Amino acid sequence: MKKIQKNDELLFNLLKETIRKVAGKTAEPLVDVLFNKKNVNEFKIAGELKLTINQTRNILYRISNFNLLNSTRKKDEKKGWYTYFWTLNFEKSLGLLLKLKEQELATFENILKSRLTKNFYICQNDDIEMSEETAMHHNFFCPECGELLQLVSEEKKTKEFAIKIVDIQKQIEIIRIELEKITPKPIIEVKKVKKKVKKEKQKAKKDEKIEKKVKKNIKKITRVKTQVKKAKSKVKPKAKTKKKMITSSKKTKKKKK
Repeated sequence: MKKIQKNDELLFNLLKETIRKVAGKTAEPLVDVLFNKKNVNEFKIAGELKLTINQTRNILYRISNFNLLNSTRKKDEKKGWYTYFWTLNFEKSLGLLLKLKEQELATFENILKSRLTKNFYICQNDDIEMSEETAMHHNFFCPECGELLQLVSEEKKTKEFAIKIVDIQKQIEIIRIELEKITPKPIIEVKKVKKKVKKEKQKAKKDEKIEKKVKKNIKKITRVKTQVKKAKSKVKPKAKTKKKMITSSKKTKKKKK
């Protein structure tokens, strides 16, 4: 077995479990060959697994059906055939394992629910267990040996399923944590951000200039209004004096008459 660093051990074991579930126990050693490697020659894989190239390809194709492998090919210019290079996709592998575990959890939760609401019967001789409906169909006698069926003690069974459910829930949480670790984080495009910041700064400067211009115009208008007001205040007294002079001249004329 390949020597794995302690911090990679959990991920390594999860990947092995995934491959075992989709391609069988014989495919597990493929993880040893492909772990933390990219574009591995299929002939090298066959050599590491001590299998023929056709046997190796059969395993690779079975796993590829679940989209867990990335491949590229290169043509041999002299011989004219293609050689494939393989990479194990960690993210998709853990994603599939997570999905399988969630399905397993749902199955056990349904079984537990059924155990809590229904009765089950068992034959002690043949260790055959069946639902109450099936037992009733056989008149509560074992269809294999003819012995009377016994009611199953549900307390023990429900406890077993409850423990199994908790165990699967823990496994799911571990897979989610590992999946989060290896999932690429979204890359922020620095150029776009800088461009956006630059535009915002330009807009702010433009707004600042407009604001200054408006304030300047307001001051100008205020100054003009003040000047007009002052001018008006100077003009009014003269108009009154003129009017008084006209009135006094009229009075003088009357006296003369």
